[in-house]
Amino acid sequence: MKNSKLIPALLLALASIVTLNAQDTTPTFQEFLAQFPKASLPFTFNAEDLQGQLETRSAAKVARLGWEFYQFLPELERSASFSNMPVCPEPVAAFETEEYTAVLYNVARGLSRGTKTYSISVFSKDGEYVGTHFVAGVNPETMTVATINETLNASVHQYKVNWEKNYRENGHIGNKVTGLTLVETLSVELTSSGNPDQIEWTSRGMNTSADIAKIK
Repeated sequence: MKNSKLIPALLLALASIVTLNAQDTTPTFQEFLAQFPKASLPFTFNAEDLQGQLETRSAAKVARLGWEFYQFLPELERSASFSNMPVCPEPVAAFETEEYTAVLYNVARGLSRGTKTYSISVFSKDGEYVGTHFVAGVNPETMTVATINETLNASVHQYKVNWEKNYRENGHIGNKVTGLTLVETLSVELTSSGNPDQIEWTSRGMNTSADIAKIK
């Protein structure tokens, strides 16, 4: 009888220890923010750097956001629904204003090279999620750059990428970008709820539709 009473007690104690450990390892919002280098506003993406990604397809190692922090970026689940390639966000920068905190990251997929998709997620000061918007990126046919100002408004410019040789037929080897043609200019209020439909453009790779940075 003593053993039959002791076993449930031991199981209950073990469960309590596991629960406490799980609580101890749950990251805080401040720990999440600490994964991103602090940056000041205004912030501008460098078009030359993005163009260089296309031509060199650099495989430089970058820091990836730990999976335990994914819970703070609810749009990652939506992003994953567009591709069976694992989503591995790369922290880029964190910004602060009087009312908001924002983090900028590249939604990286697998071992893809030369393709970047930068999204910014905005939170209230107490960590309440506000929304996510696509702000910059590059693929072989489209480049998008932006300047984010002190009030978290973004001036976004989308360009068509022009290659010396047809990219679909020749790829990037022995090829080079000869110029950019402006397609569209948008102003995006990053503190609105938003919906980054342009995540789809990265997974498809060659979509040049004008649905980037859509405001809803």
